[in-house]
Parts: sequence; C-alpha cells; structure tokens
Amino acid sequence: MVHISGMLISLIFVWIYRSKESRVSKSMIVNSFVLLYLIIGAVSSINSQLFTKNLYAYIIILLAVAAIFPLNPRNILIHYGAVHIFFLLGLNWMESNHYLFLSMLINSTGTAVIAYTIALAFYTFRKRDFINKQRLSKSKESFRSLFNMNPKPLILMKLADFEIVLMNKQAIEYYQLNDLRNGSFLFSNEEEKQEILSRLERESRMKNHITRQQITPDLEKWSLLNFELIEYLDHTCVLIDTTDITAIKEKEAELVKHASIDVLTGVRNRRSGMEFIQEQLEASNEFILMFIDINNLKIVNDTYGHSSGDELIKICCELIHKHLSKKDHLFRLGGDEFIIIFLNKQQEEVQQFWARVEQDFDILNHSGVNPYQISASHGLHHYKPGTLLTVDDILEQADQEMYKVKSLRKDGILA
Repeated sequence: MVHISGMLISLIFVWIYRSKESRVSKSMIVNSFVLLYLIIGAVSSINSQLFTKNLYAYIIILLAVAAIFPLNPRNILIHYGAVHIFFLLGLNWMESNHYLFLSMLINSTGTAVIAYTIALAFYTFRKRDFINKQRLSKSKESFRSLFNMNPKPLILMKLADFEIVLMNKQAIEYYQLNDLRNGSFLFSNEEEKQEILSRLERESRMKNHITRQQITPDLEKWSLLNFELIEYLDHTCVLIDTTDITAIKEKEAELVKHASIDVLTGVRNRRSGMEFIQEQLEASNEFILMFIDINNLKIVNDTYGHSSGDELIKICCELIHKHLSKKDHLFRLGGDEFIIIFLNKQQEEVQQFWARVEQDFDILNHSGVNPYQISASHGLHHYKPGTLLTVDDILEQADQEMYKVKSLRKDGILA
C-alpha cells in the first residue's frame, strides 16, 4: 500500500509540476513532494520493523532527496528535522528492544546528518554553477553587444577549423558576405595563413598586418588586419578587426609611380632604373644591358627649339618601347640617354631587337613628318653572375661600347 501510494504521489507531482495552468509555485510543489516522500520513506521503514527490521527505505530516500532535489538548505533542514523526529517516535513505538532501537537511532540520525551535508554541498555547488552561468551569459551578451556595436568590421572564428562564429554588420558589408562561412578567405594564400597562425601561437596576437584581399572577382581591397586569440564558448578563437586602407595604398602607389616614372617619356626614371639593376646584381641574375644615346639632340634643340628636342626624345622612346617584351625593362638615365635591361635574352636576340628599332627610325625619317632625322647609338654589356662589377662599372662599359658605335657613325663607317 505504501509503495502504491508513493507511485501515485509521484505521478500526481509530475502532472502538477508540468501543468501550465497550475497556480501553485513550483518551489512549493517540490517542497511538498519531498516532504511527502520523506514521510513515505519513514512510514515504510517503521512498517518494515514488523518483518525485516531494516531502515533501507528511509535511508535510501534521505540520500536520494539530498542528491536529486536542489532544495534550499533551510527548507531541507526543516523537512529532515520534522520527518526524522516523526520517524524516531514511530520507531520507538514499533521497536520494544531498547538496544536495537538505540542502534537504529544512531544509524538513521547519522544518515540524516550525512544526507543533509550532501544536500548542502550539492546546493552550494549548484548555486555557484548557476551564478557562474548567469555571469557567463551576461558576459556573452555584453561581448556580443560590444562586438556588434564596434564601428570596425569584426570577425570571430575558431582557430581549429576557421569556422566563423560571429561577424558584425560592418564585416558583412565590407566583405560582401551573405552568410557565415569558413574564414580562410581572409588570407591571400596558404603561406600567409600559416605564417600568421605560427605567430599567433607564439605571441597570442598580431598587429598591423597589411594584405591585399580579393573581395569579389571585380573588387580588390587593401586591408590592415589585427589578430588576437581569445576564449569564446569553450573554443580558442581568433578575433580579427579590419581597417580599409585601399585609398591609402592607391595614393601610395600613385606617389611611388610619380617618384619612379620619368615625366616626359612615361618610362622608369634614373633612380628606379638604377635600383632595378642593383636588385638583379644582388639576385645574381644574368642580363644584357643596352646603353642608348639619341643622336643630334643638341642640334635639334638649337635649330628647332627645346620643345622639338623633347618631341624627339618622346618619339625615340615610343619606338623603342614598341618592340620591348614584358620581361625587358627600359628607363631614362638622363637627357638623351636610355638604358634597357634584357632578362632571359641572348645577344643575337638583342641585336635583332635593335635592328627592328632602327628600321622604324628609317621608316619615320623617309616619311618626312619631322624636319630632322631620328637615330640613336647603342652599346651592350653582357653581365654574368660572379663578375665583380658594380652598377656604375656596367654602365661605364656599355657607355664605352656605345661611343665606339657613335664614333663609327661620325666617321661614316656606319650609316
């Protein structure tokens, strides 16, 4: 009868607890159920004295209540105290053997104290866990709020697989994304990605990383990225903030262009060209240098004016540039002198190139478009790695070869 009553009480408790229409607080329902169950356990154990003389039902329920139900320690102390007094009175009434009663009193009281201690420990742990979860929840909400309010494009992705966890509106607009996806697109190549990850593992953060990003097939941006490792939702994540520096890089490129380009001809200027030759020497690259000098520039300047002299320089430069390949590099050394660096070309190919240029000179001269004749002299130097020559040494040797050609032209030996 007692067990059937316990089962019915449990079913009624579950129904009331889950009922949305119940006006009784859940705390009161749980406390009432625990009290009834403790009474049932006490009655069962008192009743068992007639047959088995054991306290198992009462002890099990004491321990079960302590471990399962997160009651306030004050409430459970009242329940345990009231029921235990009832249990001891009933046990005293049922048990005539004084020594056996005393043994059961000690065992049951000890169990009640242990059960209460367990209940107190569990309650403290659950309360602390609840408070920590509440704090964590508020912390996450604050983080999300600050994350979304930040004016910079922000992305939070897992370090393990680059899955994007959070992305604010600014990042969605900046990277033109419709949904969250893998964050590997932030890196221009695998080498860059591995370099950044290695540095993050060592230092936990990386500031002011400049990279060029292909946002769409038609849109490219320069971005300044800051990386920082943080813990979020039990995962090690990378927080990335982005600053658009495209306008700055475009302005910088424009300034570099102005600093590296000859204004009159549009080809590299002396400084840029000399730096390029030095780079080839440092890289131990083989190349052929051609030194070009435009003939009769001074005569054209004196006879037709400096504007005509400038026009002569521009025409010569255009005709030379017309026959250059993408691997050839032309720059103006100064005045009427130009330099061409031929990479991956043999001397015979270079001579064929110059023959085509002179052919264009002749065609233009025969057209009679200009009142002056257009011609130029050239000299070559074939640089091979291992030669202990400076940039000035190479230019000097090519210049000497050019003057030999110019002398032969003056002497009438060359047309």
